[in-house]
Amino acid sequence: MSNSENIVQKISKPLQDPGKDNSSEVYGFEITGMNCTGCANSIKTYLQNLEGINNVEINFASEFGEVSFDHSKISKEKIKREINNLGYEISSEDEEYEFEQLKTAQLKKHRNKIFVSALLSVIIMAVSMKHHFHFLGLEKIPDNISLIIMSVLTSVIIFWCGSKFLKGAYKSLKNKTSDMNTLISMGSMSSYLYSIIISFNLLLGLNIKALNGTTEVYFETAAMIVTFILIGNYLESVMRSKTQTSVKKLKELQTKVVNIIRDGNELFVPFKKVRVNDTVIIKTGDKVPVDGIITEGYCVADESALTGESLPVEKKTGDSLISGTLVKNGFAKMNALKVGNDTMLSKIIALVKDAANTKPKIQKLADRISAVFVPVVIVISIATFLVWYFILNAEFDRSLLFAVSVLIIACPCALGLASPIAIVIGVGRAAENGILFSNPDAIENLQKADTICFDKTGTLTTGEMKVKNIYVMNGISENELMKYAYTLEKLSGHPVAKSIVNYGIDMGITAIKNIRDFKNESGMGVSAKINEKEIMIGSENFMNSKGIKISDNIFQTQSGNLFVSINNTVSGVIEIEDKIKDEAAEVISRLRKNKFRLFMISGDSENAARNTANRLGIENYSYKTLPDEKEKIISKLQSEGWNVAMIGDGINDAPSLAKANVGIAVGTGQEIAIDSADVILVKDDLNNILKSIKISGKTVNIIKQNFFWAFFYNAVAIPFAAGVFAPFGIIISPVMAAMLMAFSDVVTVIGNSLRLKYTELN
Repeated sequence: MSNSENIVQKISKPLQDPGKDNSSEVYGFEITGMNCTGCANSIKTYLQNLEGINNVEINFASEFGEVSFDHSKISKEKIKREINNLGYEISSEDEEYEFEQLKTAQLKKHRNKIFVSALLSVIIMAVSMKHHFHFLGLEKIPDNISLIIMSVLTSVIIFWCGSKFLKGAYKSLKNKTSDMNTLISMGSMSSYLYSIIISFNLLLGLNIKALNGTTEVYFETAAMIVTFILIGNYLESVMRSKTQTSVKKLKELQTKVVNIIRDGNELFVPFKKVRVNDTVIIKTGDKVPVDGIITEGYCVADESALTGESLPVEKKTGDSLISGTLVKNGFAKMNALKVGNDTMLSKIIALVKDAANTKPKIQKLADRISAVFVPVVIVISIATFLVWYFILNAEFDRSLLFAVSVLIIACPCALGLASPIAIVIGVGRAAENGILFSNPDAIENLQKADTICFDKTGTLTTGEMKVKNIYVMNGISENELMKYAYTLEKLSGHPVAKSIVNYGIDMGITAIKNIRDFKNESGMGVSAKINEKEIMIGSENFMNSKGIKISDNIFQTQSGNLFVSINNTVSGVIEIEDKIKDEAAEVISRLRKNKFRLFMISGDSENAARNTANRLGIENYSYKTLPDEKEKIISKLQSEGWNVAMIGDGINDAPSLAKANVGIAVGTGQEIAIDSADVILVKDDLNNILKSIKISGKTVNIIKQNFFWAFFYNAVAIPFAAGVFAPFGIIISPVMAAMLMAFSDVVTVIGNSLRLKYTELN
């Protein structure tokens, strides 16, 4: 069985409450055309005001949206039309190729607008400074013609090249909100309209008294503001695209066309058209499209992209193959068991996207600040103008330029991107290493953990149980005892049961046919009537719960004990051996050096638990612990003020995984344990615990740094832009403000976040 076969059941959870009627539905889509987090908030605000909409989440960083709605009141088509009417393009999740084509086309259009805007801005700048370019002969152009040239070219830049800013500001105004587009539009239009008024005054000879004979125009300021912001937006889009490379790499592992045999005919069908029980043909160089079992042939599979396992794995008939695996060599036919969205690869992609698209707690604070930030900036800008013009008696145009500089330099994009960009990269980097965060809060919570609790069997140990010894008593033979044990354990799927069954097969035991009333008590034992005898197999707790006394002279082992009772009398002990994982001691040692409190919680006997704890150097451990008692241990530690991470793999770990501050499931574990976990280790390697803690810490540190630089930038930039330091000769013009704002997001947030992609995790 592959190390990754039983994995990833906890995928994107619907927004609707399952307890409500089934008219609620979720619509997920990719969205393009957003300029900033304010655009995302505007879309969210607008949609939430529509009848039938229950909840809306729009993520600017990952360009993904999800709407929970009542389909009896509003349809998907209506939602899509409303978003399109706002000026944004969306594609459903099964139209990814079309969406990528749309994004490519929009980036190309964006590039073209930058080229036109930059070229026209250079011309405007040259004309406005014509007396400084004697070698070009521009000084021969009459002033009236110069004004007309500059006004026409600036109009092209403002209303065509920068149309998305004006449209965005208009949409925000309609939704009674404000965002980056509002500030840019106000700043550029202030300079433009002021210059237009001056131009009309000069060209038409209006002699407007309020202008006091002013002849200075600022077309180049308006043009350069739009040009630099366009360049910054483009760089931001390109770099944001780079932050999503992990999901793109995972999607590239999905085969577009699959070679199958169906009803005796060999066909090539799209990936989405493969059905359960189709025979899939895979050859050297192919990507395995679905999850299934090899029915014929042999191959060597590279699972590194999903599990982080560097060495290829040999696969033969009866072995499982997982989607996303690359066939390095061989030819095989496999029976498709999980197809489409049910494959492991599809679920991993969904899980990574879901975590990246969900806002962590730390971002919600930034969102609240951003919601009031733009109005505050507008107030500061107006105050700046009023102070300079009325109190300091500066010229109108000088006062206006200071106000425009404040509007432009203080756009809150960096604040809105601080957390989402880091989360997208952190979650993606973790996925590349076989670590899946089911929600972004887990990233925050894991770095806060100071106490780690381990399940023993299957987590610290291999879980590959083997029968070490059999001890019999009360006159029964080993062969007879094994007949009862083999017959009873054949009905159980527990790893311990399998080890007893395998041991029985090696002994040549055959099952007894007369068996009835089989019962399985999770985490304790099994019972049934065999040949009209009451047979029970289980732990000491199980025996005690049934009133069966275990005498003090019964053999106690350093491994695990299973007691076999016949007619309420213990007649034998089966000693089970479980090997400690090779990397366990080193991982425990490194965690201890990092000052983590370590606990081992085990359902095994005292001797078995003590033996494992001593060998690993874990001082705190429990034994004979039932599933509900595991949860109580976690609760007790939390009540004492400890921040607890629980690591487990079995059904009996599910309650404690859910209760812990962070639940970590190893990927080979039971599906219910995985479903209860916040972090899933695809590869059954405890070293990934260390990696996940490091990714968590690095991601949170990057987020904090991003917030610091975003706040620091605005705190420093606004006073400079407002002219506070003008008496010392330090002035930030609107054009310089546009340059600084355009590159602030790229340098302070996205550039800083991209460092996560290259962080050493070992």
